[in-house]
Amino acid sequence: MTTMKIECPCCDGEIHARHTEGLSDTMRRMYFVCEDCGYRTPAGFEILFSLSASAKPRADVSLEVRPSPRLRGGVNARTTRALARATC
Repeated sequence: MTTMKIECPCCDGEIHARHTEGLSDTMRRMYFVCEDCGYRTPAGFEILFSLSASAKPRADVSLEVRPSPRLRGGVNARTTRALARATC
């Protein structure tokens, strides 16, 4: 299983998700810990919409399908921030 990790807002290291709890079918609260500086924080993770229809949809979950063009090149948190700054 892959663990989720993001940049620590305090020390610029990596904070890793250690625990999650379901809040709804499309939302989770994740608890992150930084092993470098000891920073701990909760964060929200929400599925907003679908890029393609599911082959096995659940009757009790309805997500809008919004197809998007294919991404080119590598995309990560740093390139996403750079794109966001360029469009502001």
